[in-house]
Amino acid sequence: MTNNTKKKLLIGIQTFLPSISHPNGNKIIETHVESLAKLIELLNKTESIKTTLHLGSSLLETLDKKYPSFSSAISNMVGSNRLELLSGGMYEPLFPFIPKEDRQIHFMLMNRFLNHTYGYNPTGTWITECVWEPGLASDISKSRLQYTCLSKDYFTQAGLEEKNIQGYYVTEEEGRKIALFPITYELNSLISQFNPIQAIDFLQNEEKSILSLFFRGIISSEKELSWLTEFYSELNKRQEVFETELLHDFYVQNKPSGRIYLTTLLSANINNEKKPWKYFLIKYPEVNLLHKKMLRVSKKINSAKEGKSRFKVIKEMINKAQDLLLQGQHNSTYWDNPLSGFYIPEERFLTYEKLIKAENLIEAASRKTARWAQTSEIDYDCDGNDEIIIETDTQNIYISPALGGTILEHDFKPSNINIANSVSRKKEYYHTEPRGLTFDLSQKLNLTDHIIKDYPSLENCKGNKLNHLTDKTFNQYAVEKIKAKEESCKTAMTLRTILTKHDKTPEIELQKTISTRAADSSVHISYTITNKSSESIAFFLGTEFNLSIAKIHDDKIITFLNNDPTQQTPSPGINTAEEIKEINQITISNKKNNLDISLSWNKKANVFKYPIETLSFKLNELVKFQQGFTIFPIWEVTLEPNSIWEVSIIQNILNKTYEG
Repeated sequence: MTNNTKKKLLIGIQTFLPSISHPNGNKIIETHVESLAKLIELLNKTESIKTTLHLGSSLLETLDKKYPSFSSAISNMVGSNRLELLSGGMYEPLFPFIPKEDRQIHFMLMNRFLNHTYGYNPTGTWITECVWEPGLASDISKSRLQYTCLSKDYFTQAGLEEKNIQGYYVTEEEGRKIALFPITYELNSLISQFNPIQAIDFLQNEEKSILSLFFRGIISSEKELSWLTEFYSELNKRQEVFETELLHDFYVQNKPSGRIYLTTLLSANINNEKKPWKYFLIKYPEVNLLHKKMLRVSKKINSAKEGKSRFKVIKEMINKAQDLLLQGQHNSTYWDNPLSGFYIPEERFLTYEKLIKAENLIEAASRKTARWAQTSEIDYDCDGNDEIIIETDTQNIYISPALGGTILEHDFKPSNINIANSVSRKKEYYHTEPRGLTFDLSQKLNLTDHIIKDYPSLENCKGNKLNHLTDKTFNQYAVEKIKAKEESCKTAMTLRTILTKHDKTPEIELQKTISTRAADSSVHISYTITNKSSESIAFFLGTEFNLSIAKIHDDKIITFLNNDPTQQTPSPGINTAEEIKEINQITISNKKNNLDISLSWNKKANVFKYPIETLSFKLNELVKFQQGFTIFPIWEVTLEPNSIWEVSIIQNILNKTYEG
């Protein structure tokens, strides 16, 4: 077989370090890091094989620190043109999820990182999770990168026959061109189907003369490492059949196979159905809220950069804020996946922490006074309804009148925490066995109002079996007033509704106000209910506080009464459920974070407390997570015609390191 008849193999490895993982903290991660180091060592010694490599920046840094020979092996292979390093997002974002301005910064930083670490200037890039949209062509081109790799499914979806797909294709956006390499086979799939020799035989019998192969993901076992090692060894023995080539060399030496325009792909696995990736923003409102927080912070930072301050300290604050934003764009928190994902409380906690820190820096850089308060109305979550945004120097409170006057997000700035960062419990495709799981009918939002017929049991509260008198949980509240005066903010909303499931079908009016002040860590909430009917009525009003105050919720977080730590509730751990009767105040105390939340009201209430738990994946294992907890005070309301019932609630966030 002559050199001209050899099959060309464009082989690549794309891998990363899961964002929540410490290399010494988990067997899977330890195996992955060690296996990669061994694989690079093997490739360094196998001079006949050329490989394209994309490693996430955090993984590269870990390998460099843990294995002194790693960096020299990379440099040696790069210097002898046996290894190509692909650029990518510095913090591995899902590119279609983030603003275009931020995409180019990710590429620029990764290019700079590879140049600084290995003296290498990449010409191609990896797209995180192969999530493509047409506008990326322009972003990649502007970043001085010339090509990327994508699943062959994109190309068949665009109308190409699989048997004809090979080489690379040219696409453009607004005249800015890049090349697209279709990935013919994923090595992961070959590993599951064949032993290494069978895989080589399979490739040898392929009719195509150009094949692109990529291993994607983490090397989670010795078996996978052994397979890859034997695969490369067998490939080395068949040099008369195969010739490996770098993407860059192939790109320079060959013409494109044609011009192509790719659309987004139904590649996201959601309940075992293929959906567009942005469907995660529809199925999971919590992901959508986090995404919109990221967009809001990005807009503030890019606006501040346009100001071009001449003060060095201001520039440094903006640059630090931008880096925190980019870190907060790491892909794992924005979807559900077997390794990590938004269901892991620590992931969301850390992402919100970075975004709130970034926002705080921008506010500090642009504000002339330390104490301030403001309100605005915008469609924050992009659902067609305006939200009310209350911002002060100590808190952000995002209120949704369309969802029953609930609080979508509540940031306590001194601690860089969103205390409304909980998750509703959804049935997923991997919930195949009954494990006592409870699933929610709606979002677990803060200040969710329930008008119910009968006094519920603790089990009914936990199981979402409340006997509602209204047709739906989230009723549209009308905005009566939004007031920002000097250093205080107040909003008033009203619900006028008929209790359709009440025996007398009475009409009531419920007014709900939420207010706070600058330099204050408390929120004042009041309810005024008026009986608009001609008959006396009775029902129960419950207000759901769904809260999250830690990366990990455990029995170290306790509840006590009357602002007295010695008066613990009967089952004080926040991971336990209980009913506490006739109280005016309860505190949730997280000593580890020096953070307490106090809830008090001027009418005695019975209170239900219970954890919010989900079953989801972490590093390929199903794990039960506590997403947060519910504090649910409930009052009995009895009203004569045209009479009024009122209650006032104060929520106070206390931080020992902060004096408001």
